[in-house]
Amino acid sequence: MTENLSSPAPDVPEISRRAFTKYLTFGGIAALIGGLWALRRHFHRGGSSAARVIAQTEDVAVGGSLIFQYPTPNDSCILVRTGENAYVAYSRICTHKGCPVFYDSSQDALECPCHGGLYSITDGSVLQGPPPRPLPRILLEVRGRDIVATGVVRPA
Repeated sequence: MTENLSSPAPDVPEISRRAFTKYLTFGGIAALIGGLWALRRHFHRGGSSAARVIAQTEDVAVGGSLIFQYPTPNDSCILVRTGENAYVAYSRICTHKGCPVFYDSSQDALECPCHGGLYSITDGSVLQGPPPRPLPRILLEVRGRDIVATGVVRPA
């Protein structure tokens, strides 16, 4: 009762080493392209998010702030009215450890209470503390009474 274990089953076609290597190579290239596409979408720097009304002009007093979500319901942002017709908005997520930032009108800056990070209200740049990068800026347009978020610019 000796069985020949080295020969393939009659239903299974035999594949050469060269064909196997070719399939493995093309599969690896496809996985690499898919991974690069996902990273490109994740780190895309342009303002390609859908425009959405986030507030009315009368909702925020000069020197006041408003928290909103953009571009998704999980992305917390902060809108600050810096002048009669001037608004700025940034992501609320500190670039250091992910704590939420708050507007401090006495310093005219965005403050992270977790580790003392301070961001410029003008451009979102780091003024002090450990944050490694500026805050992502939310692009805004005022259309009549509507304040509209039109995209996100992530700093380089």
